Amino acid sequence: MHYLIVLIICALTLSSTLYADSLIMKDNTKLKGLVIEEYSDRILLSTIDGEKNIFRKDIYRIEYDTPEQNFMQLGRAYDEKKWYDKAAFYYKKAMEINPDYKEAREAYLASHTKMWRQEERMTRKELDHRNMVMDWWKNRNNKESPFQTKDKPLLLNSMLGISLVEKEGVFTIDSIRPYSSADRSGIEEGDMLVGIWGRLIQHSKMEDVLDELIGPKHSEIRVLIEKKIPVAVSAGEKDLYKELGIMLGFEYEGLAVKDIVSGKKGEAVGFKKGDFVTAIDNHITRYLPLDSIIALINSSKDNKDIVFTIKRTLNLRREAEK
Repeated sequence: MHYLIVLIICALTLSSTLYADSLIMKDNTKLKGLVIEEYSDRILLSTIDGEKNIFRKDIYRIEYDTPEQNFMQLGRAYDEKKWYDKAAFYYKKAMEINPDYKEAREAYLASHTKMWRQEERMTRKELDHRNMVMDWWKNRNNKESPFQTKDKPLLLNSMLGISLVEKEGVFTIDSIRPYSSADRSGIEEGDMLVGIWGRLIQHSKMEDVLDELIGPKHSEIRVLIEKKIPVAVSAGEKDLYKELGIMLGFEYEGLAVKDIVSGKKGEAVGFKKGDFVTAIDNHITRYLPLDSIIALINSSKDNKDIVFTIKRTLNLRREAEK
């Protein structure tokens, strides 16, 4: 009996410290919780008092619960310094500990893409410098130089087929060029661009986002898109979840569409296997158990659309400049 009590106490202790990330603040205080979203200037921390936005400028360091997350932090630190070879080393260490760590795998791929782009930019810089000298020599008697830097939004539209608008740190797809890489992938006007190579970009600068999206022609880039999927509820429909024909289940990243039944409503409205459902009629799914989520779907009133917010990872191929 005494041994059983000890086991229960140990289990409770372990469960209470699970996912106990620690934020060491610059004022020497410590915050504990779960880092659930990371942006360039802040993190979203889930605590017993609710979710809190904590700005990076106020954080001295982050101590993650798992060693692979600490390796990810080291990789990101080198990423910011543009030491992409060192960043790749630590991302790979994170993958070795946790082979299913998608964020580490995408960051590792992104670091190699950045190394490639860095080499290409060095070549471009040399060519641009040579061309500028030649243009100056040819036009040395002119008051203005004909050399101009290409407009980045135009270049983005040329390579990926999208244009972006930014409002309060949120990036929305403003237009899609027909038959472009983005158009073929199913991206639509009004969708939001929320991540590039596994990193969330909300609160980033437009110029930084454009620099990430523009790269060597014919290369690939992985983006995270958020979109709304409205589903019409028919009169008398009692089991919408069954009629949708989608199988939902929780993974490390959140509530995922595990499978889709062919010919059912879910396929018709545009759900894809691998989508992550982040909200249902503005109810965040992160903290809801699966049976409550199914009940929420089935509680929709007749003739009223139910709106699913989903996140979808897509690979886009950069096209040659037009």
